[in-house]
Amino acid sequence: MSNMLWNTYDSVKDKLDRQYSEPNFSAETGMAVEELEEHVRSYLKEHPNEPRIRQRAGIFSFLLENARIRVDDFDWFADHIDTGNIMREIQGEWMNEAASKITVPWWDKELAGYAALDLSHTSPGWWNLLKYGICDIRDRAQEAISLAKDDEAREFYNSVATVYEAIRKYIMRLAEEAERINATRVIECLRNIAKQPPQTFHEALQLSFIYNQMQEVEGEYVRTQGIFDHLYIDYYRSDLAAGRLTREQAKELIKFYFDKFHAQHFGAGNNICFGGKNPDGSDSCNELTELALEVFEERGKIDPKLSLRVHDNLPKNILRHACRCVANGSNAIVFANDEAAYPMFLKRGKKPEELIDFVPVGCYEPAIMGRELCCSMSAWLNLVKVIELMMNELDDPLNIDEVTAAYLKQLGERIDKTLARTRQWETYWPEVNPSPVISGTMEGCFEKGRDVSHGGTLYNNSGVMCAGIGTVADSLAAINYLVFEQQLCTWNELRNILKADWECHEKLRLTAMKRAPKWGNNLAEVDRFAVAISEYSTEIINHTPNTRGGFFQMGCWSIDHAVKMGCETGATPDGRKKGTPLSKNVGASLAADTRGVTALLNSACKLDHTEFPDGSVLDVMLHPSVLKGIDGVGLIAELIRTYFCQGGLFTHFNIFDAETLKKAQQEPEKYSNLQVRVCGWNSRFIDLSPEMQATFIAQAEALA
Repeated sequence: MSNMLWNTYDSVKDKLDRQYSEPNFSAETGMAVEELEEHVRSYLKEHPNEPRIRQRAGIFSFLLENARIRVDDFDWFADHIDTGNIMREIQGEWMNEAASKITVPWWDKELAGYAALDLSHTSPGWWNLLKYGICDIRDRAQEAISLAKDDEAREFYNSVATVYEAIRKYIMRLAEEAERINATRVIECLRNIAKQPPQTFHEALQLSFIYNQMQEVEGEYVRTQGIFDHLYIDYYRSDLAAGRLTREQAKELIKFYFDKFHAQHFGAGNNICFGGKNPDGSDSCNELTELALEVFEERGKIDPKLSLRVHDNLPKNILRHACRCVANGSNAIVFANDEAAYPMFLKRGKKPEELIDFVPVGCYEPAIMGRELCCSMSAWLNLVKVIELMMNELDDPLNIDEVTAAYLKQLGERIDKTLARTRQWETYWPEVNPSPVISGTMEGCFEKGRDVSHGGTLYNNSGVMCAGIGTVADSLAAINYLVFEQQLCTWNELRNILKADWECHEKLRLTAMKRAPKWGNNLAEVDRFAVAISEYSTEIINHTPNTRGGFFQMGCWSIDHAVKMGCETGATPDGRKKGTPLSKNVGASLAADTRGVTALLNSACKLDHTEFPDGSVLDVMLHPSVLKGIDGVGLIAELIRTYFCQGGLFTHFNIFDAETLKKAQQEPEKYSNLQVRVCGWNSRFIDLSPEMQATFIAQAEALA
């Protein structure tokens, strides 16, 4: 590759940022979206009784062969195609058809839960994609047709062959367009991956990004790009040894690659994982780990987001590098604990040799790359809403043990009903969203002759997001304090006060907020409630089968639903008013952790995180002054190590002060690069809603 093509990133990065917002597709390259949709609708009318997987494969193939495309001559990667999200529209229509057959709604306020199909949280089989390439996956499917055990398997293999041949043709279309406009950076690369598995670092990255786009055209978000330093290290080393690439050129390719995700700006970010513990306990980081962290630090952007797997033998310099990024404001990193994740997976029947492929899917939901469809948001449960429902039904309890028992009974009933509703939805998955693109990469699908929508992968689990555990613990502790210990009000008085949203009882509300013990302060009298709720919930959820040959899995996290669910939840005994946020993830209620970060870690670690196979995460906020005058990077690293040594599963950080956030509200143009870790993703502070900004300001004020 000519040296004239390199060292261009700084001069074209503004163009890279705009590449998806300014599509500029030429009419000469294919049909307009309206024409595509007309053909697709006609096809569906003409073939109404075809199996859904055949319909999906046919539509996908038609779009890739006829939609308009574009190649940018300044980019190292080609991928642009204008399908108009037609397949997602049809997916939505088929989802509505399924909904009409189900007697219960997606969201049930009285059940405090949500249940549906999670078609989003996927971990593709990146190893198989790189090993076989597009043509060999197609050929594997074609060869399997004659050996199919039944009609469903034949349809499956035919559909996989159809979509992968369509991808091959699409790549050749890109190559021809690149030749037409003389986009010399990508011509050879595209032609090579259209006929064989990738041989170089550039080809491997190009294939992975094209696959990313193809799966999302099909209708499923790619929620992890896999373990970057594992997947691409051999290509990188081979290129360096052969003189095809220098370290700086590889670094430039990574910058262009990362910017593809930043320019798309998927709302919850694109997760790229690094590191991990080998089967012998040694560390798996390598030269690409450090190189990618350099790129991440230098770019300073919110996308993509990174996951770093931490374990006892992770090199100190790697952890410090990631912590330096966090300390300097590039905090789109979640830290994952292999030492907790490995026993968590083994409890669920995963094989020891598979654990090296542990990836956080989406935000921080654990899965085995290419072997598991974890469906981590199949159901949501508002733990705090159950407090409200329980208080409306329970009359004159004698003590807090009776209250806790009543809460758990209500919780169990709502868990059972929510899981039952989810199972109803799962039976319609093959009708709603058969997915031959992702199925072609997944372990198990070829062997079973089954699509991922019909339990084709090796592991098929259904995640249950349980939100607000801190607020629940605080509420039970406040009931104990107000009603039974201090006798400041009766049970019925408290119940009526909450129905009135604490109106005319501000003194009692402040007492509940300031005097009653709070989760996140390492206090046994409140932490015991969180432990009891956790143990009770995991026992039910983790042992309930789903309809896909797997089990439900509990997650103790909330993402931004701590705000959304709070809006739907009445006042609670801890002093929280109606409509205000719940506690986030496994952390404390807003500004309730008053005894410092160590106490917060100690409370969170009283939960058994190996019983959260759908994930758990602790948000840690630090005031910038804490990092001054000392080894601030070392402090962050030590907090991670401390939390993980005690059994925590995931953690991430925000480091800012309230005054800076308030200034950003007043003069947003001056703070365009100020990032906040919202939940499992980052956002610019100035892009947040006023309500979300206020939440972060309140948290920061509590640190002062």
